[in-house]
Amino acid sequence: MNGSLLRVFALECDDESRTISPHVRYISPANVLNDLYKIINCDCVTCTQIEVNGKFFDVWSDDEALLKDKPTPNLYIDDDLIIFGSVVFAKSDEDGGFVELEREEVHLLWNFAQSQFPKLLNFLKNRR
Repeated sequence: MNGSLLRVFALECDDESRTISPHVRYISPANVLNDLYKIINCDCVTCTQIEVNGKFFDVWSDDEALLKDKPTPNLYIDDDLIIFGSVVFAKSDEDGGFVELEREEVHLLWNFAQSQFPKLLNFLKNRR
């Protein structure tokens, strides 16, 4: 790993305004976990992999979100149903090390996230 900062994409939520904001953030290869904790605002993370247009991305989120008294939501269905908190999208190499997102990948992920929210909201509302 080199000493330069690595670009990641974050969807960060503001509990007070109930908004989701996209941000490009930078993570130090030498301090990945601490940087993730700061961005996600947590002390334990989990990682899931998703595929978008044939590319694989890591999705980092708060591992203990549902155990907390007041989870920080990222998606509200209504006042009682919260889906998840802030997340960070990144890439990893074959050894599991962080790899910087290209600018076009940030745009790809933002477009993907925007396309999924309406589908998820519709699915959950129709299940009630």
